Amino acid sequence: MGRIWTRRRPTGTPVSPPAPALYGRTSTSYRTAMVAPAYFAQPTTTRERLIAAAFRVVARDGLEAASVKVIAAEADITPGLLHYHFPGKAALLEAVLREALANYLEASARRREASPPERQLADYFKTSRASLEAERDFFKVRLAFAAAALTNPSLAEVLRDLNDASARETALTLAAARGETDPTPRDVEIGRLLKAAIDGIMLSWLADPAFPIDAAADDIEKAVRAWIA
Repeated sequence: MGRIWTRRRPTGTPVSPPAPALYGRTSTSYRTAMVAPAYFAQPTTTRERLIAAAFRVVARDGLEAASVKVIAAEADITPGLLHYHFPGKAALLEAVLREALANYLEASARRREASPPERQLADYFKTSRASLEAERDFFKVRLAFAAAALTNPSLAEVLRDLNDASARETALTLAAARGETDPTPRDVEIGRLLKAAIDGIMLSWLADPAFPIDAAADDIEKAVRAWIA
């Protein structure tokens, strides 16, 4: 959830097609190109199938289109079976966000534990750059939730919880870069700032694929290093 940075594209490599709007139906070409994060790509249980289906529907058709009926059809199950696993649409959509966060925190912790202090920031940004395409649709989904949360207090509370957890994970990385395990209040503050910057950058890139995301990535990395110097 804190990952945004793109891989460098060799000269002559075709540019990806424009990213779709955050709301409303998308083109057939984008539906074909949509890439779910790995943790949603191979569901095994019915619950996982429902979470993956909800993700696909929101990413492809928009949040307003994600009805219980549509999600159940996407998962190839009956609406009644969906209600057996989730009390309603809101609980299922919350599960999409929480499942993605849990996978992000797990992957980030593995990276953090495997990297020595002097490599923490370099590995953090390297991993983030490499994950951009795989995470593109997840950011599209999460930003759609963020927009909806502006008028939905219950959803806003969920997003605050998830954002706090993501920012704290970044703070743990900053502490690890000093060879420490406990983040300082300043680490947490930087984690929050970075989270907000990432969301803004991703929104700009999703709305306009010509947005200079490589330059933004470079500037953010330099800023973080300056903040902790």
